[in-house]
Amino acid sequence: MLLYSSLMAGQRHYVIYVPGIGDDFLHVQLLLIQCWRLRGVRAVTATMPWAGEEAFEAKIARLVSRVDTYRRQGHRVSLVGASAGAGAGAVLNAYLQRKEEIQGVAYICGKVNYPDTVSAQTYARNPAFKTSMQQLQNNLSLLVAADKRKLSSFYSPVDTTVPYADTVIEGVLEQKLPPLGHRWAILYALSIGSGKLLHTLKK
Repeated sequence: MLLYSSLMAGQRHYVIYVPGIGDDFLHVQLLLIQCWRLRGVRAVTATMPWAGEEAFEAKIARLVSRVDTYRRQGHRVSLVGASAGAGAGAVLNAYLQRKEEIQGVAYICGKVNYPDTVSAQTYARNPAFKTSMQQLQNNLSLLVAADKRKLSSFYSPVDTTVPYADTVIEGVLEQKLPPLGHRWAILYALSIGSGKLLHTLKK
């Protein structure tokens, strides 16, 4: 009992944040998520370098390995993904591999549906992104009601980069962000809207 109490006392809630493809405002995102410690979580970043020849399987394996490491240490783990970092399979595909180990998943303006609407140039520059989108289409059918209760989708009604229809998973809790463009909607969710975002992970 003493050992159990000691482990619980040292337990933290780690939130692994996965940004999107080629984010030119990544440094701002990293600064914002460091403020989440004021809300009682430890935010860490897991970038998914989509460009290059490395296979998607190696990239997702590193993300899953981080989940496993924190869980072995007795911590709670949640995932947050933005834009392609969410819908491209980074957080959702990782969740499918560790459903019992992950407390919650939130995706912000996440590209989930319609992989055929991604430009050929984007896929050519980021071949692992194409693989992740293809895998995600198959994996979505594996989600049952209990799995979906751990998921939350944050979307902007005026996002033209990732329109609302691209973000929808039937049965998943949806949270509408203010009517902002893609980039600003993500920054809002990570800053002013972070209270609501993190609350969905703690439920």
